[in-house]
Amino acid sequence: MDVRHLSVFVTVAQEMSFTRAADRLLLAQSAVSTTVRELERELGVALFDRSHRQIRLTGAGEELLVRSRDVLERMRELGEAVATAGTELRGTVTVGLMTGVDLVDVPSLLGAFHARHPAVVLQLRATGLGSSGLVAQLERGEIDLALLAAVDGLPATLQGEVVASSPYTLVVPDTHPLATRDAVTLADLEGESFVDLPPGYGSRRIVDDAFAHAGVSRRVLIEVAEISTAAQYVPQGLGLALVPRFAVADSIAGARVVSAEDAVPPFDLSLAWARRRTLSAAAEALVQLIRDALLSDT
Repeated sequence: MDVRHLSVFVTVAQEMSFTRAADRLLLAQSAVSTTVRELERELGVALFDRSHRQIRLTGAGEELLVRSRDVLERMRELGEAVATAGTELRGTVTVGLMTGVDLVDVPSLLGAFHARHPAVVLQLRATGLGSSGLVAQLERGEIDLALLAAVDGLPATLQGEVVASSPYTLVVPDTHPLATRDAVTLADLEGESFVDLPPGYGSRRIVDDAFAHAGVSRRVLIEVAEISTAAQYVPQGLGLALVPRFAVADSIAGARVVSAEDAVPPFDLSLAWARRRTLSAAAEALVQLIRDALLSDT
């Protein structure tokens, strides 16, 4: 058994697919399958249940996954500690992002980081489960940092800080009675239909919680994949949209934008990482750059 065996096994366990794991590792699927079978033969146990359409971890596989992550984490820390003893910062930093959330200019931040530390490899990951998915990826050690919406603060398993904020606005058809208002309250929206993100996304929970606390009912008629697209459905009469200001274009044909910042708490974007993991020197450097860029005026 060597580190390569464990790395391949962990990747297959994360993807629950030999094909996707091979694509991620840039290996032939046969090589991935062979590596896992070699590991199973050496340990004398089956690590995956292959009797279903989708593979599943066996009990032995679950135990090895936990221990393998610890081993690989320690190997990563060892390698990066040796690398940083030189004159140039090296390593890999994996950052989780929410799709459609451009409250922070990530390309510019990463460009500035790359200019300072060209030997560091930067990887970006997104999740289809919004902030809750990013929290899970941080807790499992699949990503180093994440920019996410932490409603009611970060969970106890994470640490970090708010780096940007955006007030909420209401997008309504220009024929709607509220289109002439400068601002709205949640009571004004009783019984209205809405376009929103699916449950699990930070913005959806912020709005749901606000309505629940106000004792106002609402119906989500359409769930969209990205927050930046919600306002586009409003002119078609498919519902209203309560979204952060950054997600709304300056002008929308057939719709008006009304302030809702006194009705819904702001959308806070947090930079977060897992408490149980020690950040690598490269990840620490990226955290510091983001702090310097986004919090220097606060």
